[in-house]
Amino acid sequence: MSVDKALEEISIIENFIKPYEYQAYEAREALNDLAALRDALSKMDKKGIENAVEKISKIEAKAAPYRGFGPVEEALQHLQRLKEELKGLLED
Repeated sequence: MSVDKALEEISIIENFIKPYEYQAYEAREALNDLAALRDALSKMDKKGIENAVEKISKIEAKAAPYRGFGPVEEALQHLQRLKEELKGLLED
């Protein structure tokens, strides 16, 4: 698993969410969580990465009311890939 792949997934997710940051509080919160994860990855902070995996689950739950909306569905697919990458990093 690679940090580069995780960072790529973060960028993709941010691109899906960014247009909605001022329309939905959850979008702003998700962007903040992704920024914290990006920081943890740059420092290779294992505890920060573990916290990010937990936050991803919370992001998925917060996105539930918006399911069926194209950008949300695509962001959730990338979020799942990101979670898998992070779990792989934690196993290494």
